[in-house]
Amino acid sequence: MKKRILFFLLLCSAVAFSQTTIMGKVTDVEGMPLPGASVIEKETSTGVVTDFNGNYEISVSSKEAVLLISFIGFETLEVKIESSNTIDVELKESAESLNEITIQGFSGIVGKSRRRTETIQTTPESVTAINSEGIENLGVNNVANFANLVPNLKLNASQAAGINTLTVRGIPQIRNSDAPVAFVIDGVTVPDPSLLNQELFDLALIEVVKGPQGALYGKNAIGGAINIYSKEPVNKSKYNLKLGAGNGGGGLAQFISSGAIKKDKIFYRASTQFTNFDGLLTNEYLNEKVDFSREFNARAQIIARITDNFKMTVAAQFMNTDAGAAYYSVNPTGNVWVEGEPGGYLDPDPKKGNNIISMDEPGKSNLQNLFTNLKLEYILNNVKIQSVTSYNHVDRSLSGDLDFTPFNDFTQGETADTKTFNQEIRFSNLNTDTQINWTAGGFYQNLEKDFFQDGLSRDFDLDELFYAVSADVTNTTSTFAAFGFVDYSISDKFTISVGLRYDNDTFKQVDHLSGETNERTNNIFQPKGSISFQATKDALIYANYGRGYRTGGYNPATTDRFNRDYEDELTNNYELGFKTSWWNNRFILNGSVFYTDYKNQQQYVFDLDTFYAGNYNYDESRIIGFEVDLKVRLFKYLDLLANYGFVDSEITEGGTTGGENGDATDLNIYNGNKTPYVPVDNFNIGLESSFPINETIDFNGSINLNNTGKTYWEENNVSEFTTSAYQLLDARASISFNNMTIALWGKNILDTQYYTEYVPGSIFGATDDYGWRGRPATYGATFSIDF
Repeated sequence: MKKRILFFLLLCSAVAFSQTTIMGKVTDVEGMPLPGASVIEKETSTGVVTDFNGNYEISVSSKEAVLLISFIGFETLEVKIESSNTIDVELKESAESLNEITIQGFSGIVGKSRRRTETIQTTPESVTAINSEGIENLGVNNVANFANLVPNLKLNASQAAGINTLTVRGIPQIRNSDAPVAFVIDGVTVPDPSLLNQELFDLALIEVVKGPQGALYGKNAIGGAINIYSKEPVNKSKYNLKLGAGNGGGGLAQFISSGAIKKDKIFYRASTQFTNFDGLLTNEYLNEKVDFSREFNARAQIIARITDNFKMTVAAQFMNTDAGAAYYSVNPTGNVWVEGEPGGYLDPDPKKGNNIISMDEPGKSNLQNLFTNLKLEYILNNVKIQSVTSYNHVDRSLSGDLDFTPFNDFTQGETADTKTFNQEIRFSNLNTDTQINWTAGGFYQNLEKDFFQDGLSRDFDLDELFYAVSADVTNTTSTFAAFGFVDYSISDKFTISVGLRYDNDTFKQVDHLSGETNERTNNIFQPKGSISFQATKDALIYANYGRGYRTGGYNPATTDRFNRDYEDELTNNYELGFKTSWWNNRFILNGSVFYTDYKNQQQYVFDLDTFYAGNYNYDESRIIGFEVDLKVRLFKYLDLLANYGFVDSEITEGGTTGGENGDATDLNIYNGNKTPYVPVDNFNIGLESSFPINETIDFNGSINLNNTGKTYWEENNVSEFTTSAYQLLDARASISFNNMTIALWGKNILDTQYYTEYVPGSIFGATDDYGWRGRPATYGATFSIDF
């Protein structure tokens, strides 16, 4: 079978034998990349756009061809190919554009949601992306900030550094489990969800594509994929220094350096950042700040053009984070009711409830990560062959209180040490004038995770403390996969896309407490299909089907609340969407509706009776939703950005769970209820303005209001375990002059009180409920200089 696949790929590579592939980078005269620039073979319809780092790859008819390279506001350049297959060009700013009065529309953001460079408006997927300019202007420095700008996407952090909860289109991430999206950095899959909320800097693009993406990204991409691309090295020496300070002892120091080790051949980029936050939330008992965090991040990248057809990239990143942990409020809402809903619902205003954090144990957590990868790219007869090898090591720990009171009753400790090796081989065609575009390849992953959990508890009859280990396991997963994706243009307007991925997963758990070993193997097919219709130049209609798959696993024990194992999740998702633009690209409106059949949805519970935590499944649930995304250039210097997402996620067949003594819990009593952890809707509305104050000084400002809708936190859907919607207001303003930028920023500037997690005591056998407070108002200033 493997020989047949290899023969097929080599046969495909011979189809375009007569053509020549040209690659390179398009920049301005300062060496800054120009994403979205047009590269066209003269007197033909063959053309591509540059990606977010200014790179392009185009197949031309011969070495005598001429390239036309253009970008809005810059002079068009004609380049003869002649002998070299690598052509870097610099575009000069057009003198006419400097005095341009006509209002320009939005330039097309370029992404790689389908593993090839495409503008967002021509990609038949629900995609939201921002490039480096937008990242800077909006002050995006982690995925949680970005998620606020994306309909039906939410990322929260709670309990400790590296413990995240991401929800996309009604599919939540539960504690200590895989995220419902593929997380990809510079084209390399990062399987550990602990890294989702790391500090982000020196980026070229952040994009999220929603709907099952397993055909291209593999297991766990059940709700979509998040792609993050860092800025690549440049040929000219560039340096940037940024310093910042804010309330709560906030501090920032960042340095970036890039240039050529050997001009036009070997380039480097090195960046490092340190952030500090002393905290704003106080442990009233110890009189200490609890929400502190300190993170050091260093990254290095080297790109070598070994030949015109062969490129090598080596990258490494190290991160170390120290932060507070386990600072939950006990009974945080104080049973305060808000009228207007059946039975009322919780009001997160701490003035009305008990929002006090008071513990005898100071919580601490640490997260360390080493991420390295090697990428090899070779072009053979207009077929790109890529090899991506990566190693990722995450070491996470936490300690703190478990009763969250000043009484010495319970404490907790947890460590997780995860090592992952990935190897992917990918083939794709570069023929830009063909009806068929395809990608195919194979993937191998070996993941090993050591997980340890313990605690101290008090025997109130004997007034003694007892130490207990609740989990000490080693989980290993081996994955072999093969995948393929084909776009076929039936005509200039109709395109059909078909993808398929086969995953062979072997799971093994060694329980060091019981000596028991459990193992199973999955064989999963993840198909994907879509059809798109380019109704007009500025209107695209598409329909997608995709199957999603998120892996199950083993619990550390069998209890009345959960079995030893929990099942894989499977979804069938159907989507209908549109993308439109009017008014010379000054008005852009995209939207989609979707329906998802959900099998074996996973849920988490901590059983206080046995001190074990575990997962269980609902048999069936279903999701219905829609989302819209709007961008309007109201005036030359003022943009309106808005989006809205709605999700109705419901348990349809709860089934049963629990296995000890044959006492199963009937989950069918929850049929018709909303699934926990899913906001029913969210929206974002913002204004952004950029304009020159004079010939040397430029201004940029933005303000965004983000709403997170009502959220149910357990299956009963009773009002005392439901939090109401809340809104956060962020703002940023900057002035730039002489390669320097001074910025003022504020997040949650109205100091809204809210909870990012609410844990009803009833779901784990406790008498108290617990809430994780969102960060209060933070604000600060930064100064940066390019040289």
